[in-house]
Amino acid sequence: MSEMSDTDRLFVTALARGLDVLAAFKAGDRTLGNTELAQRCHLPKSTVSRLTYTLCQLGYLSQDEAGKYHPAPAVLTLGFAALAGLDLRERAREPMRRLSQETGLSVTLGVRQGTRVVYVETCRAPTRVGIRLEVGSSVPLATTAIGRALYSVLPVSEQSGLESPLAEEYGPRWPILAARLYAERAAFQAKGFCASYGEFEPDIHAVAVPIMGSSPLMAINCSGPAYRLTPIRWAEEIAPKVVALAAHLSVE
Repeated sequence: MSEMSDTDRLFVTALARGLDVLAAFKAGDRTLGNTELAQRCHLPKSTVSRLTYTLCQLGYLSQDEAGKYHPAPAVLTLGFAALAGLDLRERAREPMRRLSQETGLSVTLGVRQGTRVVYVETCRAPTRVGIRLEVGSSVPLATTAIGRALYSVLPVSEQSGLESPLAEEYGPRWPILAARLYAERAAFQAKGFCASYGEFEPDIHAVAVPIMGSSPLMAINCSGPAYRLTPIRWAEEIAPKVVALAAHLSVE
């Protein structure tokens, strides 16, 4: 939960906790119980029990016979409303499809949400290697090409504001991951793209570029099996295509 809850008189803590419970459900989670939700939200189980009851009454969660929960259709209403407001998503769909067909790789469009990136459009390549990410799925900011691309163009104040939550999220791993994040920020300034070669998933390589001028800020990501191309070929053959697509979308 945001630190502003301790200092902002207008901040409604109960509402924030309820939203934290909804946000605790990730792609691949079929159901979660109160104990699992309490662990993910860092809240007492008794508090989570009241929140899940309320969310069920409002139609945002459903409870199965085992007493566990899953997001209900009311959540989709919020999600579709958010997607409908992203004009860039519509404009990017066809160019993304063409790039995916040309390269045989997956192409995704994402927006930052805290320390993660949420995919708002995907064009998957026909390969069995890799993770299947749908619209609404999220990935880490620090270890993915798309997360690093978005981070690289944030205002310095926002980059600094991410230090504490990222350090808390990764614990003793953070110094090493921070060094890689900063290195990719420098690489973006020098080359115009960010990369992740097996750092998010061991068998996946990816390059990404932010779409300048987009609101909210988005980035284009191209990913595929590590065996397809070496990092050098990713940088020389794939990255220029992603840079060109991002530039095209930024001026439309």
